[in-house]
Amino acid sequence: MSADFDSDLRRRLEGLGSDIGRAGLPGPAAARRRARQRSRNQAVGAVLGAAVIVGGAIVAVAQPTLLTAPDPATSPSETVTSGPAPTPSTSPSSPDQAPTLPTSVLLQVSDIEPEGEPIGWAESDQPVDPWPCVPDAAASDHVLKRTFLNPAGGRIEHIVEATAAGQAASRFAEIHDALVSCVESGAASGADFRLDEIWAVTGVGDDAVLVRYWAPPREQPPGEGQLIVSVSIARSGNAVTTVTRAGFAQDANVPDTSEDAQAAVTRLCPVTGGACVTDPDQQRTYPEPAADLPGWLTVTDVAEATGDDRISAAGEVLADATGNFPFVCFETDPGGTGATSVESRTFYDALDPTAIGVDEYIARFPSGSAARAYYDTLTAEGDSCPAEPSLDVQNTGTVTGNGGLAGTTWRSTVAETDSVFVYGVVVNGSAVAYVSTNLDPPADDDVLATLLRRAGERLGEAG
Repeated sequence: MSADFDSDLRRRLEGLGSDIGRAGLPGPAAARRRARQRSRNQAVGAVLGAAVIVGGAIVAVAQPTLLTAPDPATSPSETVTSGPAPTPSTSPSSPDQAPTLPTSVLLQVSDIEPEGEPIGWAESDQPVDPWPCVPDAAASDHVLKRTFLNPAGGRIEHIVEATAAGQAASRFAEIHDALVSCVESGAASGADFRLDEIWAVTGVGDDAVLVRYWAPPREQPPGEGQLIVSVSIARSGNAVTTVTRAGFAQDANVPDTSEDAQAAVTRLCPVTGGACVTDPDQQRTYPEPAADLPGWLTVTDVAEATGDDRISAAGEVLADATGNFPFVCFETDPGGTGATSVESRTFYDALDPTAIGVDEYIARFPSGSAARAYYDTLTAEGDSCPAEPSLDVQNTGTVTGNGGLAGTTWRSTVAETDSVFVYGVVVNGSAVAYVSTNLDPPADDDVLATLLRRAGERLGEAG
């Protein structure tokens, strides 16, 4: 098997990575998706323990240099409420008074240390510099703080603020708005800030939101990493809790999770009498989801055709630098046969972008006859696969439709690994689309035929 084929097919079969312009799909999420998210949160517990938060994501780091706390300053990491010894209270003596909360509402090592995978988190009273734009606690005696550090340089800060009756919702909004405003102002001033993602969270307390952003400074030597901060803000009853993590990173590829907010609310809600953790789910609100585009499959098309409700996002349309359909059996480049453009778009799971996906490539030609000629070339190459004889290629059928729509589907099996690759091409008018799937389990022939027919119909709708 050729090295080029091995690297290309492995990428298509095991990664199918493409644009990570993640977008949430509004609407109800099935229980299966929520259960999967909870399982994923548990699985990435170790990652969250010694992790660099990257772009839309958290990436595990074993190297201490990839996650470094800023130089120490002077602010204390833990402040216990002043006055009488704290006792649980859900109804202050006066509506204008905030309840006094016990220190038990603060996160403990057991909440952040993945079970069975110790990282070495420990409570710390070491003074630390505040991270840029993270709002400080309100000026109140009814504030609890705790800082955790780990040997790899990881840092977590937890703050709980008790408020007077009816004021928690406004304080929640104030923290969120101040944070976002600070980041946006920093970016507008030319400083090294960038708002990365905002996720609305349901099923965690009375309100919850995740905010992640890039901030100065850059790690030394210059360019090797930038500070990225993730803040989980939640409200339960008359108290607001924030959990903040930060570290240096270079890239982003996994969305944030609500695990910190869940742990914080689980400790807080029995004391405040507010909402606890029920059925967590999250939807991205910034950046806004990528829109459906004429001529392309939609998220709904893909989710319905595959029957997989995990497909919930679409990336941006990208010009393909190679000018080719990325499968080893297709040797003839569309650009070499007169195509005016070759573009691609990926459809995937917004909560786990690298797990599953569907890729669509579209080549556009000056005429319908040129597009049909290229389609005929692909079908011949797909049936014989001259580039890689070690593939077991099966033509699994054709699709037809209005306006001259014609498509062919294949299933290829790698002899050495039994890896299965399901794909097809379709022509309609002056465009040819290539559709490939990376699903678990692999798409069956009927699913691929339905998906390919829908892709051809979308080409026809665009004219």
